[in-house]
Amino acid sequence: MIGAAFRVMALSLLRDRAALVMAFVLPTVIFSIFAAIFSGATGDRIRIHLGLADLAHTAATQRLTDALAADPSLRVTRLPVTDLAGVSEAVRSGEVDVALALRGDLIAAPAGDLRGSADKTEADQPVVLVENPAKALATPIALGQLQRVLNAALPDVVLSRIVADVERSGKIGPDERRFLDDAFAEQRAKKEPFSFADMVERRSTAAGTANARISYYAGAITAVFLLFAAMQGAMSLVEERETGLAERLMAGPGGLPVVVLGKFGFLTLQGVVQAGLIFLAAGLLYGVEIGPHWPAFLATCLLVSAMAAGLALAACALAATRQQAHLASTFGVLLLSAVGGSMVPRFLMPPWLQQAGWLTPNAWAIAAYQDALGEGFAVAAPALAVLGALALAGLGLALALAARRTA
Repeated sequence: MIGAAFRVMALSLLRDRAALVMAFVLPTVIFSIFAAIFSGATGDRIRIHLGLADLAHTAATQRLTDALAADPSLRVTRLPVTDLAGVSEAVRSGEVDVALALRGDLIAAPAGDLRGSADKTEADQPVVLVENPAKALATPIALGQLQRVLNAALPDVVLSRIVADVERSGKIGPDERRFLDDAFAEQRAKKEPFSFADMVERRSTAAGTANARISYYAGAITAVFLLFAAMQGAMSLVEERETGLAERLMAGPGGLPVVVLGKFGFLTLQGVVQAGLIFLAAGLLYGVEIGPHWPAFLATCLLVSAMAAGLALAACALAATRQQAHLASTFGVLLLSAVGGSMVPRFLMPPWLQQAGWLTPNAWAIAAYQDALGEGFAVAAPALAVLGALALAGLGLALALAARRTA
């Protein structure tokens, strides 16, 4: 009996070519993609997309922008903006992950040259870092790379390098150097920050008090969970075919397409409730704000749920066996979720995977939640349109396959 059971399972797998491919080819594909994701999201291989805006146009800021643009560990885009508002908009819209605006000369001006408080602020903090709370990891990476490039490419901007260079030229003697060393030691003892710590002003694109970082992960988890839940519910199509129930349903009014529409309605409503519960927990536990843009949020929940239901019904309608549907519901959803940013934020992935992510429903669902909660309908409209198109395409394919079987 052991041999017979082994032979039956082997033959069933070998005769199902789609299941055979999913069982032995898909794992290799998933490994390759996950390896690319996680190898590019750890260590020195993280290449954030940095926006640069030279608003001061001095010799020192030009040298810094050139050095940052030439650094192979960064992907730099020079922003064609003229003020900090334009820099903030580039970060908020996702054009770049984080941005540096050089609003003043990096070389400190002599004392007494500054007249107004605004001039003093720009002199003390000539660099403004604009960050997106949803991409918080990009901020320390950008600061670390800025400090490294300053030390390597602009030693004259770093006070310690200036002192060392002047001493080597013979312009100051040992007594003056000891005085400066004592001053630095006293500053360290007081735990006061050195010039670089105060050189950068940080600004956020966050609106209000909403926790944008948590809202990102709430949207990411909602996308993957709704896809899994919809696939489990849609597998009833396969079960009905295998048990013969589908043949009886064909004889009813409207045939199988009516059944598919009923399943679509239920799965969509189920997804809206599930998404609402996830964001309810995010609001109660982490302070994620929904109220200011609740109509856009409800529309996003509805379209993400409809997208998951439509794609799940289409996948199960295409599956010839339950094994194929089961593999699609696990490996397929896992693959879409990984590439789409539900597991690792896409800005940490290699550039080619970031672009490939837009081919997944997860990326559009995450973008829709981010835009809807942050700005409302006006900004979320493109992502909502894509989700609606995916929902209609999936439902249309499922209805077409059901109608063909009825005929």
